[in-house]
Amino acid sequence: MELISEEDKKYLREEFDKALKREVEILYFGEQGKGSQYSIQTKELLEELVALNDNLSLTLKNCDDADEMKSEGLSFCPSIKVKSERSGFVNFYGIPAGHEFISLVEAINDMGSNNLSLPDDVVEGLKGIDENVDIKVFITHSCPYCPGAVRNAHQFSLVNEKIKGSMVDANYFGKLSMKHGVSSVPHIIVNDKTGFVGNMPPNLFLDKVKEALK
Repeated sequence: MELISEEDKKYLREEFDKALKREVEILYFGEQGKGSQYSIQTKELLEELVALNDNLSLTLKNCDDADEMKSEGLSFCPSIKVKSERSGFVNFYGIPAGHEFISLVEAINDMGSNNLSLPDDVVEGLKGIDENVDIKVFITHSCPYCPGAVRNAHQFSLVNEKIKGSMVDANYFGKLSMKHGVSSVPHIIVNDKTGFVGNMPPNLFLDKVKEALK
C-alpha cells in the first residue's frame, strides 16, 4: 500500500519541478537490519518521495553506523538529514509524518533552491550569531502549529551554518522529551539546556533563541 496518494504525488511533482534547481540528497539513518516497522514505513515514504523528481536521491544508512552519524553531526537515530550544495543543517529525528510531512517537503524545496522566507532584519540578526547553536523542535504528528517552528529552525540554519535545526518526534524519543520537560508542543530546546514553547513569527523566534544563548 502506497503512503502518498496519487493526488498528492501529482501536487508534489509540480512543486518539485518548480522549486528544485539542484540535486538534493535525503540521508536516512534507520534500523534497517532490525525489521523495525517504524523504519520500514519511513524508508517506504522516502522512496516514494524521491521517485517524484530526478533531482532527488535517497541514501540509506544504519543506526549502528556511529562514526558516520557523528560525521554528519547527528546525535540520535532514526534521523533524516536533507542535504545539497546549499549550506545548512536541516534534520528530522524520527519520521516527519502527519502535519510534519509539509516540513519535509519545505526542507527539500529549500535545499534544492535559494528559497528564504525570512524578513531582512531576521537574516541580519542571524548573521550576527558567532557561536554554535543547536535548535531542537519537539513535535507531535497531530500538532498543526509545529511545522512553523520547525521551518524557523531549518531556515535559520540556511542563513548561518553555525546553527543546527532539527525536528524531534516527542513521542518516539520519549526519554529525551522527559529529560527536557516537554509537556506541550512545539517545545524548542536551544543547546540542550534552555527552552521555550510555541510557534511564533521568525523575529520573535530569533529573540527567544538569543535570549536562550545568554
